Amino acid sequence: MMTLATEGALVAYSDGSKKKPVKRRARMALSCQRCRRHRSKCSRGRPQCEQCLTAGVACEYLDAPGDLESTALRDRFAGLEDQIHTLLGEFDIIEALVRDNKQPNLCTKALTGWDIHQKYPSGLAIDTHLQHVQDIYKCLIQFALDNEAKQPAPVGPQPAWLRRNNAIFPTIRLSHFTSLQPDSTILAMADDIEITQPPPPLPQTIVKNLLHLYKTCLLHGAVQPFNVLLQDMLLDQQVLDATPSLQLLYASILCHMLPHAYCWHREAFASLHISEAECVSLAQQYYGWAKHLLSTLYFETQNLATCHAICNLVLYHMESGNTSVIYIYSGMAVRMALSLQLYREEALDGIAQSHHQTIFKNANIRYIKGYARSLLWFLYFLDTATSHFHNKPYEVHLNNGDTSTTTAFNPSLSQDDRQALFQWLEFQACQITRDIRRTCFANDAEETPYREIERIERSLISFRASLPTLPMKQASVWSTRCLYMHWIRYHGQWILLHQTYLPTPLSLQRCTTAAFALVQLFNNWIIDIDCYFRPCIHELKQACDILLYHVDNNTEVKLKALDGLAQLIQVIMLTPVSEIAKKRPFVRRVQEALQANDWNNIPGCS
Repeated sequence: MMTLATEGALVAYSDGSKKKPVKRRARMALSCQRCRRHRSKCSRGRPQCEQCLTAGVACEYLDAPGDLESTALRDRFAGLEDQIHTLLGEFDIIEALVRDNKQPNLCTKALTGWDIHQKYPSGLAIDTHLQHVQDIYKCLIQFALDNEAKQPAPVGPQPAWLRRNNAIFPTIRLSHFTSLQPDSTILAMADDIEITQPPPPLPQTIVKNLLHLYKTCLLHGAVQPFNVLLQDMLLDQQVLDATPSLQLLYASILCHMLPHAYCWHREAFASLHISEAECVSLAQQYYGWAKHLLSTLYFETQNLATCHAICNLVLYHMESGNTSVIYIYSGMAVRMALSLQLYREEALDGIAQSHHQTIFKNANIRYIKGYARSLLWFLYFLDTATSHFHNKPYEVHLNNGDTSTTTAFNPSLSQDDRQALFQWLEFQACQITRDIRRTCFANDAEETPYREIERIERSLISFRASLPTLPMKQASVWSTRCLYMHWIRYHGQWILLHQTYLPTPLSLQRCTTAAFALVQLFNNWIIDIDCYFRPCIHELKQACDILLYHVDNNTEVKLKALDGLAQLIQVIMLTPVSEIAKKRPFVRRVQEALQANDWNNIPGCS
């Protein structure tokens, strides 16, 4: 770990001398609006500067002193923030260069003459001032290059491009929501039936159980302040009666959690004797009530609770298997977030204040702001999943200057901040998934430059380095489950990246390695922890696809592939949804392959 101590520190010069930092007054920018947006030098000519005149666009100046001052300060702050986050990103690269270096002695020639000391057990510290950060940055770059871990040279010539082979895998669903839950014929809701009255109330103990499970089962963003901010409010009937948006949120959580908990967490219904059909019917009623509330609230004053509720309706349809409308609901949530300006970091304080005055009157502002941030990333994760499922364009973009991408996450390994760690890992995974899709699936080109594949592979290797080691014996079930999920996601992305290029030898090697790693991970998960791997069912299917390829083509690893398929089927049969799983097409294909090769000593294969 390398750190820069910048606040209140002395300047360290290469000659060893130290001076106190000199405070300078920031100059007000007098450039026109267009030049300031583009960060280009402005001639400041009136009524049009030379740059705008050349471009043939309108030239605008802010003449009001108040507007000029506040805008200039915001621009200066944004510029400094961009520089800081750029440097932090580069320092991550520097750290990665030397992380795997096993040399007993590091080369410190580049650090000669600098005041560098062992401030922390795991890294070095440099006392400096931002005024001289470029010099120190160059110094550390050279230090990293001097100690860069040498990578083995690739065996044989590398291809200039990879060619798709749609004959082997004509369609690749880019989603992990092909779940083992009951299909749409069981849970489909008749949309033409309108429910205008709330369903029969559930016992308070059952509601408490479902709300408690909601946060830890929400493996699509883990809305962090939910328990502190919302749980008590959702259990207070007087608060619900007075706040329609909270009624909507309550109904959306129950319609999602009822079938989910009945299938995977039956203990939540310990004090209630309810059949599956009754549970499904109740979930449908809560969905109908949520739809009715949404129709009356969507065009009213928009708020975080309503946006959150729409996200839950996406999850309900994923749970039910009715995936035809998930993109519609996720789009509604995204548009509401835009109208709330949820993507602007500077708007979050105003959002928290307005909600404190209307909905969360007794809540801490800090929790409301954290809730707003969590919803932003919840939307990002859902948009990634729903867009992939139907191969639709993304609606959440985090590559412009208005988003709070760099301030929302704290990739801490602290057990007290386990959901922040989950969010950070999920965010990195979604970024890589989107990159794979843009590179390999966003156009009809048959060839993909290999340099692009290599670039994504480097991102995957970096992602792997950020994953905590398994197993975590002292961690909670939820924490360990999240780590297994992201290790599985990591190997699944290797298959997603290379699956469409089979039987290219390089891609075949990458997919095969990932498939066998997935077999081991699923085995360890279900034996050591629990069977709740539903969010990773797509990766299980990916592993089956690759292993079936080896069986069908009678490769040299056919017997090992058959054994891997048998283990994956056994994992599925140990889940509460084993009978439903047998109806899935990919499970049937695996069973048929095992039977055709006289591999029948597995429960559920006969």
